[in-house]
Amino acid sequence: VCGNCNGNPSDDLAMDQNLEVANETGGCQLSEDHKRCQWGEEKYRGVMWCGLITQWEGPFDICHGAVDPDVHLENCVQDLCVSEELQATLCRALEAYADSCREEGIAVADWRTTAGCPLSCPKNSKYTACGTSCPTTCNTPALPTPCPNSTCLETCQCHQGFVLEANQCIPAHKCGCLFQGLLHGLGEEFWGDDTCTQRCICDPKLGQAVCHQAGCRHGEECRVEDGVRGCHPKSYGTCSAMGTTHYETFDGGKFIFQGTCGYQLAGLCEDSQELVGFQVLAQNGRHRNDLLASIAQVTVKVYGKTIVISQEHPGKITINDQLANLPYRHQGGKISVHRGGQEAVLETDFGLTVTYDWQSQVTVVVPSTYSNALCGLCGNFNGHASDEMMMRNGQVTSNPDALGRSWRVTNVPGCVELSKVECLPTATAQRRHKLFKRYCGVLVHPDGPFAACHRLVDPTRYFQSCMHDSCLVPDRDDVICPIISHYAAACQAAGAAIRSWRSARFCSLSCPANSHLELCSWGCSQTCGAVGHPPAKCSARCREGCACNRGFLLSGDRCVPADQCGCVHQDFYYKAEETFSTPTEGQCRCQAGGTTSCDRPSCPPDHEGRLVDGVYQCVPLAPGVCVATGDRSYRSFDGVAFNISGACSYVLTETCSDKVQPFSVKIRKESRKKGKVSSIQELTLEVYGLTLTLPRDKRGDVLVDSVFHHLPALLSNGQVQVLRHGLGVILQTDFGLVIRYDLTHHVTVTVPSNYQGHLCGLCGNYNGDQGDEFLLPNGQQAPTMVDFSSAWKMPNVSCRDECPKEECPICEEKRKMVLQKPNYCGILTAPRGPFSSCHDIVDPTLYFQACVHDLCLAGGDSQVLCQSVQSYATACQEAGVVIKAWRRPSFCPLRCPANSIYSLCTKTCTRSCASLGDVSKCPQRCVEGCQCDEGFVFDGRGCVPEDKCGCFVDGRYYEPHESILKDKCHQRCTCDPTRRLTCSSHSCTEDETCDIRDGVMGC
Repeated sequence: VCGNCNGNPSDDLAMDQNLEVANETGGCQLSEDHKRCQWGEEKYRGVMWCGLITQWEGPFDICHGAVDPDVHLENCVQDLCVSEELQATLCRALEAYADSCREEGIAVADWRTTAGCPLSCPKNSKYTACGTSCPTTCNTPALPTPCPNSTCLETCQCHQGFVLEANQCIPAHKCGCLFQGLLHGLGEEFWGDDTCTQRCICDPKLGQAVCHQAGCRHGEECRVEDGVRGCHPKSYGTCSAMGTTHYETFDGGKFIFQGTCGYQLAGLCEDSQELVGFQVLAQNGRHRNDLLASIAQVTVKVYGKTIVISQEHPGKITINDQLANLPYRHQGGKISVHRGGQEAVLETDFGLTVTYDWQSQVTVVVPSTYSNALCGLCGNFNGHASDEMMMRNGQVTSNPDALGRSWRVTNVPGCVELSKVECLPTATAQRRHKLFKRYCGVLVHPDGPFAACHRLVDPTRYFQSCMHDSCLVPDRDDVICPIISHYAAACQAAGAAIRSWRSARFCSLSCPANSHLELCSWGCSQTCGAVGHPPAKCSARCREGCACNRGFLLSGDRCVPADQCGCVHQDFYYKAEETFSTPTEGQCRCQAGGTTSCDRPSCPPDHEGRLVDGVYQCVPLAPGVCVATGDRSYRSFDGVAFNISGACSYVLTETCSDKVQPFSVKIRKESRKKGKVSSIQELTLEVYGLTLTLPRDKRGDVLVDSVFHHLPALLSNGQVQVLRHGLGVILQTDFGLVIRYDLTHHVTVTVPSNYQGHLCGLCGNYNGDQGDEFLLPNGQQAPTMVDFSSAWKMPNVSCRDECPKEECPICEEKRKMVLQKPNYCGILTAPRGPFSSCHDIVDPTLYFQACVHDLCLAGGDSQVLCQSVQSYATACQEAGVVIKAWRRPSFCPLRCPANSIYSLCTKTCTRSCASLGDVSKCPQRCVEGCQCDEGFVFDGRGCVPEDKCGCFVDGRYYEPHESILKDKCHQRCTCDPTRRLTCSSHSCTEDETCDIRDGVMGC
């Protein structure tokens, strides 16, 4: 196309030349665009547009004698005719002419202001109309020597001390590393050789590349792809499901399965440091009123995101329960989702691709690095079709329903695994010829629209699926057409050219307003949200689908004029005038043209802004929670974790202001012995003029002003409650204070948000600032942790503020590694362990570190391990998280008393003697513990028959036949077997006084 360079311009357009070199996509064609602009040419020739180039006495007229402006004028007009970004196209055309002039040594006048084409310069630079063509860069040796100064360039010039790097001006000291003549950014990792055996990193401290021996993983090979040399997958495996429902696995296995529950298609079987974990799930649904099932929803779980594509929301997706328009691109490019033809196309940075057409067709494509590492209905991807139908237990079956049942992940009411595979012979015989001719024959016809594809993609499987589903559901286009469409997509993916196969009477496709059907559309690049943010593989191939008309772009699920595009905001695309909320900016509105305006309402002092069902609202602040657990571990109300090695009595938290209801919580730590951890021996609460003490060795009782009360106890007219819950005790007040004590080594204190800034003690001041946690009683910052803990210990009690090394030796690193494994403390943090569902709600770090420390100190004592794990289990359940069973006969078995059985979800209070009349005061959430057998109830110590319960009167529980003195020994009360409390006058003798000893009032 550049001509023959023979000095004669008249033969440069010789028609006998074959200029087309390759047609790689199968979709290129001669453009007819120049014929579409008859109506607009005169407009674009005006001086407000391209006519500026030829304008007499315009900014370019000084150049007209040197560079013919007419050619540039025609190019400019034609470009505007076919462009959808008019202003940007005009600016590029004018810039091209200005550059040609400068090449001839002619500096044209300022044309950018007149044309509205300002040159935007990056930070730390300034515009110059005549700058050097050899600016200082990070790769100075690559510049020509000497620099040709014959012409100057219109450019952006970096400020003094800054150099040009990747179109940005950066400080010279932030340049990267030169390695074999190529520049690499600070911290960038790259391959240092052509065989991928040397892995290098540009060390920011050294300012040079540091390399080490490395290599490609299994299933990878060293090659250049998309301009980057690296370890790339040798191949890809594809699993697909279509129709009702025909599966083809990664290794080519084929079966029909029509279960109607939720199933795992593919996922990483075991956690791996080398492979990114993911899951692809499919929710099957009934096909209209038929018994047949097709895929109604596809869920992809990856990188902490749950992305759902479903029939319920065609053209959209949900991301972590938030409904979203397409396209979506996760920051950093780890995940992108765009519309490709009639499908949603999800891609990840590690090579996973999932497509779903919002009807019934799904494909999962994985790189060869995942070979023999996957499991689910799609198989294990090990190259052998013989073991494709492997169930979750590792056994191979030939029954699709058994396979599906083993990979079921969600239940839907009434869902079953009952596949209808065969058509009735009579129906098959009657319909086969008719169906072949009318429907499915289009797939295999030697002269049909797919003929050119047959050698690349075998149509047999698609034809058989088409015939099968046509037989089961006759005369239904919505069953047959998706299968043919799926074959068309497979052909286009293989690079085959296909012809139009739809018609008004056969598989017609309705397109929305301002769009039309195209057999080979490149729709994802013609999307509002893709402007400046194109999907990673948008141009990989064309797809059949609806394409927006000229001048329109796809905005979510409809075509709009280009100037009516919406906004890309924090990964999501929003349509023009669409409102949305963000956690940080409040209520926002997308305005036409791509700008976003946000309004964040101010919240009252005891409230915070948060998204509730996708809407920004002011909600009450979450309560503050302080934790004391194990030998020495604590976490303050403001979330700061710390260690206190002393074994004393401490003020855990108390009010330091008269603006709130006063209270005080104290704990007494057990004196430490060598090889033992210091547990919490006693907890005391002072509130409403009462002093309540829970000793560790009195599991069914609470001391109230030095007198033992059986649990449960309702005190101060119900203002304070103390009751057994699971394996521990709860103290709660009517103003929102809740204390949980496991009667061993774990305490949590929860306070309402109105106590912010009104507390002090080991738990901190609860003011939202983590920088001032360790304050002394006088408000000053404690110099050391020893000073801090010593200031809040109870006086007149002999104890040590620190633990000497001989009693608390440092845990060896080798031993730590063992204790961090899943069969020890690692069970708390295992990504797929029994507590994985809790990790995002209750951070396991504190509990994990406490477990490792305590277990090391105790020499691996299994009882300490079980107590540590139990603490985290309780914290998770109290937060409302459903955890998996973690106790086993060989790991922390729990022995329950007579007439009860261990359960992961018990509600001790609701099945107790005290609650037989009223359960309204009981905690709503269940926790693990011992559940009484049917017919038995909890009496505070064990499980007894209902008729063996005692008396619960005025908030106090009395055991059967128990007799006590009350009111300074002036009353004796006895609980009789009929559950009635009878009281009579009483007095001490003259030589006796009424006193309390060992928690009992007596004479």
